[in-house]
Amino acid sequence: MSAPSYAKLTVEGAKKTRWICGCFVTVDDFFKFCPEHNDALKRAIESQIDELDMTIVVDDKKS
Repeated sequence: MSAPSYAKLTVEGAKKTRWICGCFVTVDDFFKFCPEHNDALKRAIESQIDELDMTIVVDDKKS
């Protein structure tokens, strides 16, 4: 089985890249990480959530 590849459109044009592990991106732009990289990438994403201002505080407490 060959490694999946995809083309990424950049300002320089289409650049072909190849994953060197089991990670991949779906056609609708969702990423799936292989077991080797899943924990490290999850920690990296979680550490950036506040800095990227991707969430808001929601108070679900009912009075």
